[in-house]
Amino acid sequence: MTAFLPFSAEWADALKSSITGDQGYRMAAKGWTWPIALVLAAAPALGYPDDLAVELELSRGECRSARLMRADDVTAPFVLRADYATWKEIVQGQLDPLVAVTRRRVSFTGAMMTLLVHARAAQAMVACARKIPTRFPDDAAE
Repeated sequence: MTAFLPFSAEWADALKSSITGDQGYRMAAKGWTWPIALVLAAAPALGYPDDLAVELELSRGECRSARLMRADDVTAPFVLRADYATWKEIVQGQLDPLVAVTRRRVSFTGAMMTLLVHARAAQAMVACARKIPTRFPDDAAE
């Protein structure tokens, strides 16, 4: 099975496919109707010279698109921004995304109350990300 580098175009496509095919996400996100962006802060030593974002067009349990873009080009009303180590912990299941927001390891732009009301949808989306075979650049080659 091919493993994708996080925050690559291929990883964004795999995230869209994972969300689209996940019944749990569809049920949990029936009320979520807004785009969201996941922003990775620049990590030049790991191959990320600039801030990158995956912007997801989400609506009522569907993912209509997932695009890799420069962080400056994000238009989503909800933005989650973190450094590489934090995203790695989230994707590997070692850190709950909402806990990361409340502990300020992930900065959040948008209506916090809306995010909290839809906490199950956020957790289901992250569960979809965890299903993607991901190869982190700082892991030893297997």
